[in-house]
Amino acid sequence: MRNRLAKVWSLLKEVSFEFVENNSFQKGAALAYYTIFSLPPMLIIIISAAGYFFGKQAISGEIYYQIKELIGTEGAYAVQKMVESANEFSSFSFATIVGLLALFVAATGVFISLQYSLNEIWYVKPVPKRGYVKLLVDRFLSFGMILAIAIILLLSLLANTVLVAIGDFLTARFSGWVIYVLHFANLLSAFLLMSFLFACIYKFLPDAKIRWRDVWVGSFVTSLLFVLCRGLIGFYLGKNDVGSVYGAAGSIVVILTWVFFTSQIIFFGAVFTFVYSKKYGYNIYPSDYAVRVIRQEVEVGNTAVNVEPTTEQLSLHELQAGQEPASEEDAAKGANI
Repeated sequence: MRNRLAKVWSLLKEVSFEFVENNSFQKGAALAYYTIFSLPPMLIIIISAAGYFFGKQAISGEIYYQIKELIGTEGAYAVQKMVESANEFSSFSFATIVGLLALFVAATGVFISLQYSLNEIWYVKPVPKRGYVKLLVDRFLSFGMILAIAIILLLSLLANTVLVAIGDFLTARFSGWVIYVLHFANLLSAFLLMSFLFACIYKFLPDAKIRWRDVWVGSFVTSLLFVLCRGLIGFYLGKNDVGSVYGAAGSIVVILTWVFFTSQIIFFGAVFTFVYSKKYGYNIYPSDYAVRVIRQEVEVGNTAVNVEPTTEQLSLHELQAGQEPASEEDAAKGANI
């Protein structure tokens, strides 16, 4: 037991150090900025896709309810107004086609930003021979993630509807404890769907090859953190009234704050997946069109900052710091990315 606790502590300590080293706060701020512009078109796509089965009004109401539970009434109302303002295509024309293309680009922007951040966390960098092909693939992959969210929302509504119907049937025939069992089943289904979403993000967005086993471990940890921290984030935003200081822009600030805190959970889960795979899982490799990147800072004294240091200067300062100069062969070694 003591040995297991020591391993868990060692794992968490390394994850925390790697999380700080990756400058996740700056990545979260960038993701929050992109989300503000991507949120209305992304919600329009989700509502249109999932609304085909349950109706747009039902999906819009469910999304509004979920956002209200997360960031409060003010933020949910702001999101609702964004969607209403953006969801206006009067007729099919050239302007409509341009608008749809802009909608597609804007909606996928947040996932492109997330992909870039995950690549940095996992030390990979895409170097495609045909950059425009990679750009199109990334955009369609991001669009697929949006559709995945719509499918998960649809499954969540379907599961909730089935559980409510079963609950009404069983409550009429058994005691009240059935309600608690069904409530637990509803929470469990939501947790599993959330874990599936995080697993898809870690598996398909980064330009890396990773085993499903490691992905599932990381996604379960991320989902658990999200469930535990969601109430704390909502309590903080509700009690401190963060947006009141910013007047009319207060609702936007609330959304930015919530996305920032949520992004830290996603990045922490990505770092956990990376460190766990290195210690106890399988190797992570760059994709066929990507390469591994090693980030290393070398102090080169008081030389001019606008002049590239020579190889001799780099080797000299590495030796003065008590380090051996890194060769290409040494840099290529390693059990994991």
